[in-house]
Parts: sequence; structure tokens; C-alpha cells
Amino acid sequence: MNGSAAGADVCVCFPAAGGGGATLALLRDTAARRGMTVLALSNAESVADVDSGRWKDRAVQEVRQAVAHMSGRRVVLAGHSMGGLSAICLHAALGTRMSVPTGVLVINTPCPDPSGRIPTMSHLPDREIAQVLAHDGFPQELLDDEDMLSEIAHGLRRDAVVADRLAKVIGSADHLDQLHVLSGRDDRFIPPERCAAWRHRVAEEFHLTITPGGHALDATRTAAVERAFDGLLAATPQREVTA
Repeated sequence: MNGSAAGADVCVCFPAAGGGGATLALLRDTAARRGMTVLALSNAESVADVDSGRWKDRAVQEVRQAVAHMSGRRVVLAGHSMGGLSAICLHAALGTRMSVPTGVLVINTPCPDPSGRIPTMSHLPDREIAQVLAHDGFPQELLDDEDMLSEIAHGLRRDAVVADRLAKVIGSADHLDQLHVLSGRDDRFIPPERCAAWRHRVAEEFHLTITPGGHALDATRTAAVERAFDGLLAATPQREVTA
């Protein structure tokens, strides 16, 4: 957790499957430039971690501690792809356990269909995963190394199984009050149509921004991320903090 002044907003960031990446860094940097306390959390490690409630309890506790430590006035939950599913799941839990206004921004996160399904890598073979990664600019020399590709694909399939479970949980949950979504127009695996479908799961305000770019957004898309972030902040009131 980075350091900020007391009374700062708290931004909780979740990564895509595989962890880390340029998009997560972009979210963290955007929040930090706005003087927010940035809390980077992990996605659930397994389906059992989701089903038992352990992951959600840990995440809620960490957010509560950050808000209490900083006298936080509001919370922004932000996530990339699978991390967006984590942010949406956590939003429901925070709503029942905390009184701090909370908003959600997701980037290239697919909306579950009526059966709770999303585009998934959980059953894709190594070579199909390599094709998806190559389109998004993943270094070809790593994809050409069979051992390296096998390791990468195994990790992504493992995370995708957990993402599938998060999607099922969201599919059977109540609608969100509001949601801000940023989608890369050139994302072949999670196209804008799957991001736009969130409008059916939002009861009040829904904001969708489609920007040039693929599944992972880098620093060239900073302006688009900042506009989406600022739109969320404008729509999320701050709690009054007494001295």
C-alpha cells in the first residue's frame, strides 16, 4: 500500500489472470496521481478460496484496515479482466460491511451470460492461448519456447478456472447500482460487445468507454483510463470525515 495523506480516497486494484501487467500499472499510476492510497490485492487463488468465502473475507479486512488507517472518504475498486470480476464481487461484500461510498471501474472485463459463462481460457490448449497472447503483443520469443509457453498457459488456465467461478457468482447476484467499464476496441478475446452487456446488470448509471487498443492497455492509453477514472470519481460521493 502506498502512502498518502489522511482523508485520502482508497483505490483497490486487481490484476488480470497471470497477475501484474501494464494495465494494472496504469490503474495504479492513475490513482496515485490523484493522491489516492493504492491497495493492490490478489485475485482468489482457487475455486475453494471463492466458495469458502476466505478470499472475500481477507479482501474486505484489508480494505477496512486501509480505510481506517487513512480515514478514507471513498473507495474505488478497479480491475483488469479477471480482476474486474474480483472488484465486482468485492463491491457487494463491502456494501454490507462498510459505510464508505464505493465505485467500480473494470477494464476489458466480460459480463457473464444468462448462464453465468464468460469467454475463458480454462480449456484452451497451449497453442490457442499463444495466439491470443500474440495478438495482444506478448513477446513472440517467449511463445516460441515450448517450455515457457507451457508454464504460461498452465498458469492462465488455473486462473481462468477461478474467473469462471467468479462469473457464476456474479451471474446469480443482485444487480449493481452503477458501473464504469473501459473496453479495448481491438480485444479479440473479450470484444466490446461482452463488456457492453454489463448494462443489463446495472440498475442505475452505466458508463461504457470504448478506446483503441487490445486486451492489455499500456501507457499510450493513459488519457482514456484517466477519463474513465475521473468519471467514476465524479459519480462516487465522498464520505464526510470529522476531525
